[in-house]
Amino acid sequence: MSALVDPANPLLSTAKNLSRAALAGPFQPPPNPPMLPALDQPDALTRWDPAPRLQACVLDLLSGMDVAKDASNAERMHVAFVDLATTARVELVSLTRPTPAIFQQQTSLVANYAELRGDRQAEVLTQMPNQNEFWGGVIGLSGERHKWTLQLAALLMTLVNAVEMRLKHAFACPRPVEQSPQVQPLIPTPGHASWPSGHATEIYATVELLKMLLPARLMTPLMQAQLDRLAARVAVNRTVAGVHYPVDSAAGRLLGTALGRFFAARCGSAVTPTATDAQATVDHWGFDGPAFVGPGGAMLDFDPRVSLVNGAPYYRHTASATAIAFSPMLHLVWSKTLEEWA
Repeated sequence: MSALVDPANPLLSTAKNLSRAALAGPFQPPPNPPMLPALDQPDALTRWDPAPRLQACVLDLLSGMDVAKDASNAERMHVAFVDLATTARVELVSLTRPTPAIFQQQTSLVANYAELRGDRQAEVLTQMPNQNEFWGGVIGLSGERHKWTLQLAALLMTLVNAVEMRLKHAFACPRPVEQSPQVQPLIPTPGHASWPSGHATEIYATVELLKMLLPARLMTPLMQAQLDRLAARVAVNRTVAGVHYPVDSAAGRLLGTALGRFFAARCGSAVTPTATDAQATVDHWGFDGPAFVGPGGAMLDFDPRVSLVNGAPYYRHTASATAIAFSPMLHLVWSKTLEEWA
């Protein structure tokens, strides 16, 4: 129920107390006990307010997620999903940290990108909290008609933020401003490590999710191209702002793509009316930071046109097609979102 008056207003609570005293009369116990549903029914979420609904889903969302160091490479971290029912471990992403020399090189690129700050300032500032208005503007998102879509996107961000921050902590890479006092970022430098880029991870995860979520009549080649361009622009804007290196965006692109696909699998993206237990599959993705250089070790910029599958030595992809068990609660949100775009 929407509050017509601020619920914290003491006048409202006084008025409601007086109203009850005038109306209620002697208390009459309920004639029948309540009907209790079967335990743990996903459909019960449809009767919840959005905020507690999302909170109820978070445990399923993060259960089984694991970030661990590589046993033989001190510069590599792995992101995996452990199925708590079977204890099966699925390797999702492996990231190998770039060398110090690469970060030193890339600081010059960050300084060069500062020339675009006048053009990109408005975008940089409005994309700081999230990018919903931007991808929403591409697909025709409406806050009233697509409430479940926004909740699904919020759940995706919960997963992505948890993983990216854990990786940032593990790799502990310095920000550009720590390399040169001439960087002078356009915005306050975030109080956490640089690599991989969180904004790049978030927008690429969102774009990947939308590609799997929206029906073919909407997800046209033109729509896909617009979303891909948006993701690249959001990522590059962080370099323009002076808070990320291009290599941060390259790693964020791969990580976001992998997490977007994994999230869809956990939501039961393969389930159909005739295949209610179908499990989606995921591949293994990797980013080799030390390979992010040009011929002869030359400085390399982020290029979103390079294929994640077979286009560069720093992107790694293995078509493992491993099945992922889905969460009934997450599938409820996924299904309601599909209905909004039917």
